[in-house]
Amino acid sequence: MRHSQLRAFDAVAREGSFSRAAQLLKLTPPAVTIQVRSLEETYGLTLFHRSGGQALLTEDGQQLFNKTRQFFLEEEKIQEHLSASSALERGHLKIAADGPHVALPLIAAFRERYPGVTLSVSLGNAESVRQDILAQRGDVGITANCAGDDRLILDNLSLQSMVALVPAEHSLAKSKRIGLAELMAEQLILRERGSNTRRVLDLAVKQQGLAYEEMLELGSREAVREAVAVGLGIGFLFEHEVWGDNRTHALLIDELRDSNRDMVICLKSQIKRRSVEAFVSLARETAGAS
Repeated sequence: MRHSQLRAFDAVAREGSFSRAAQLLKLTPPAVTIQVRSLEETYGLTLFHRSGGQALLTEDGQQLFNKTRQFFLEEEKIQEHLSASSALERGHLKIAADGPHVALPLIAAFRERYPGVTLSVSLGNAESVRQDILAQRGDVGITANCAGDDRLILDNLSLQSMVALVPAEHSLAKSKRIGLAELMAEQLILRERGSNTRRVLDLAVKQQGLAYEEMLELGSREAVREAVAVGLGIGFLFEHEVWGDNRTHALLIDELRDSNRDMVICLKSQIKRRSVEAFVSLARETAGAS
C-alpha cells in the first residue's frame, strides 16, 4: 500500500470520476487508474463500480473512503501547521454552491483577504450541494434552506423573497405583488425537483391547498429566465436571481416573502481546518454586517 495509491483512490471517491480526480491531482487519467487498480489487485478488492464515466463506491470502497478522508484531513492539518498555510498564505478550498448570486460576492471577499488560497467552485442545486459537503467532495457549501444534520454546521447569511417573473407584455406586468392562487391558472415554468426553488414553491402551494394546472419544468434558473422572456409562461426565482432585463417583470409573491434562507455549511469535522474556519468566519462577518 502506497501513499500515492491511497491519494488516487481518495480523489476518485471524492470526485466520483477518474478524469476529475486526475485534474485534481494534476495527473493523467491513466496514471490515476493504474494507482487505483494496483491497490485493488494488491488486496483483492473491488473499490469502484465503473459506469459511463462515473466511479461509484462499492461497500468495501465506502469503508476505505471513510478512513482515507480522516487520514488526509489529518495530513492537511499537519501540513497547515508546518507550512505558511497556517497563516493562510497558501492552501486550497473547494466550494460547492447552488448559484452564483450569493456565492460570488463572498468568494470575492475571501479571495481579496486570502489571495494565496486557491479556490475551486462547483455549481449545482441545493440538494447536490448538501450531498457534496456530506460526501466530502466540497469543503464548504453556499446553499439555501439546508436541512439540519448532526454532522453539519449551518450559518445563516441572508433572507430572500420569491418572485414571479412574467413577460413584460403580460397583463400582470403592471402589478408589484401577487398571491399564489392568482398564478395557478397560468402557464407556469418551474425549476427541477431537488432544487431549492422548487422545494420552497411546492411546499407553499401544498400549504395553500392549491395545485398547478399547466407547467413546464426546466433545469436551471437561466433557462427559466429565458423561457419567461420569450413568452413561454410565468417563472419563479428568488429576488437576487432577477437580473435587469426589460423583457421581464418581477412581482413579489405574498405567501413567499422571506422564504429563502441563504446559508454557509460545512462538516463539523472540517471546521478546524484553517481555510474552512476562515471562510465560515468571513460568512458570519458578512451576515452580521447585513
